[in-house]
Amino acid sequence: MNRAAAAIFLALLCSGCPKRIDFGPRGQITQPDELFRLTSAAQAQVVSLQGDGKLRVDSPQGAGTVSTFLAVSRPGLLRVEMFDFFNRPIAVLVTDGKRFGLFQAQENKFYQGPATPRNLSRFLPVALPSEELVAVMLGQVPFLPAERMTLAVDEKARLYVLTLHRGEVAQVLGIDPKSLRVVRSEVRGMRTYGLEYENFKEHGGALLPHEMTLRAPSADTSLGLRYTEITVNESPDLTLFDLSAPEDVPVVEVDEGGQALPPVELPPARPDA
Repeated sequence: MNRAAAAIFLALLCSGCPKRIDFGPRGQITQPDELFRLTSAAQAQVVSLQGDGKLRVDSPQGAGTVSTFLAVSRPGLLRVEMFDFFNRPIAVLVTDGKRFGLFQAQENKFYQGPATPRNLSRFLPVALPSEELVAVMLGQVPFLPAERMTLAVDEKARLYVLTLHRGEVAQVLGIDPKSLRVVRSEVRGMRTYGLEYENFKEHGGALLPHEMTLRAPSADTSLGLRYTEITVNESPDLTLFDLSAPEDVPVVEVDEGGQALPPVELPPARPDA
């Protein structure tokens, strides 16, 4: 075998060799409770964000991508504005974790009421509690309350695989061994959603995924969010979370299940004495 052929053979041989996993300065973690603690601390570093992004929706009702402005702050503050191709407002959702306000431009109505998953699903085609929706947009994974945990290493994907068990339900977490951030989450044994995070970028020492995908197989729905220009962990502008209705827009009060409540009739004014 000549020298050139030997070099080609060696390159092909090495290309089939698995790359060594980078476990970071701590080295490989072998205890599941330690990995869970460190992962929880790593994702808790992001507490707020504000800026622009693109939201992609794929559901049985249709598919499309819209521009968005977002302001998100733990535990339950959220503002999401959607714009069409011509930068005209489509909808605005605001919640403080307890109540919500939703302006629908096409209907020219403002819905308000308790911030239940059913009510928030008027804006996004998935039903999530407000605090859970805030966590997802901050690149965090809501964890199953575990009765026990198991830990393995996926050599091919070069990830820790941490599984949280509770009865017949299990949450399988793919965790980057260097950053200790969750890059994927799948819950087995119950109807819920899965998460994927990628394109992590550092903001003042905190890592935030700039692309995320939420998949709800039972609803045949997926949401994709990509941040384009954002600031992280700055003091939130609380005026962005004002729940007041826009001027001259009819208000519809809804109950916890999303049903419109009858308008409150004010008593007639008393004549002047």
